[in-house]
Amino acid sequence: MKLPSSPVIVYLMIYSFSFLLSIILHFTLLPSISSPLYRVYVIDFCITCILFFIGNYVFSSNNIYDLHWPLIPLICSIYFNFTLNSLEPFSFKRLSLIIFICIWSSHLVWQTLFSSDNIHHEDWRYQLMRRKYENNFYLFAFFFLHLLPMLEVLIGSSSIYYIYTNTHVYGNLTMMDILLLLIIFSGVLLENIADNQLSTFRLYKQKSKEQRFSVLSAGLWKYSRHPNYLGEIIFWWGLFFLGYYYNAPFWCALGPLLINLMMYFGSIPMTEERLFRKYPEYKFIQKRVSTLIPTFGY
Repeated sequence: MKLPSSPVIVYLMIYSFSFLLSIILHFTLLPSISSPLYRVYVIDFCITCILFFIGNYVFSSNNIYDLHWPLIPLICSIYFNFTLNSLEPFSFKRLSLIIFICIWSSHLVWQTLFSSDNIHHEDWRYQLMRRKYENNFYLFAFFFLHLLPMLEVLIGSSSIYYIYTNTHVYGNLTMMDILLLLIIFSGVLLENIADNQLSTFRLYKQKSKEQRFSVLSAGLWKYSRHPNYLGEIIFWWGLFFLGYYYNAPFWCALGPLLINLMMYFGSIPMTEERLFRKYPEYKFIQKRVSTLIPTFGY
């Protein structure tokens, strides 16, 4: 039997199955695990294991999991809403939060769906890791490409649970609410604009042979070498601080902290090394543009 190669079709099939399985697991775990937060952890671990198997042993691509982690905060928002306060009206605070999370999630899901026209194509970073770890790659992939991101995003999303369980979320909008929601929105907006500028630049490079060795250094990329990563970091820390304001425990900060460390010591160095090797101009950009925090002027 020939497997489909269209990413949209494959993702639709796999994640529809995962969604149905999650519903079954919810009702199976309901009698034994009363906390929706703990149920989410158990359910997501099961789904992560299945996606690891499908990605590595069916399609030979760890890209299969890339659609999962952007969906977790949105799924958690919906799940906690219906399991905790299904009869309560939406407050402006919760509605604003869900809208911002939905925008963030939709953007990353869209990027993943259309990043390639073949599901068997694997991200260059995963290909590099396959060559580096060789026989130990599957073990590495399970713990560091699936389990670790799952924990990072789940812990980061746990703040949503504590926001929903706090009765003050239905009170009047405070200045602190406005400030924290604006921080979350600024992270979402920054990441969206930066990614859109990068996509436009890549399309321009494909059409222009003279620019094929150039590197993006305009727009937001003039002030930060990785403004999309900066937006991601702001989003997660904003979500934590909003949760902390509504009495989320401090351990929820472990989520954004791990995401911060993963980007600063993992994603950014790998991307920088690749750009440095492919584009001679990049060494000049590294000298004059900040890695993350924007610099205004040279």
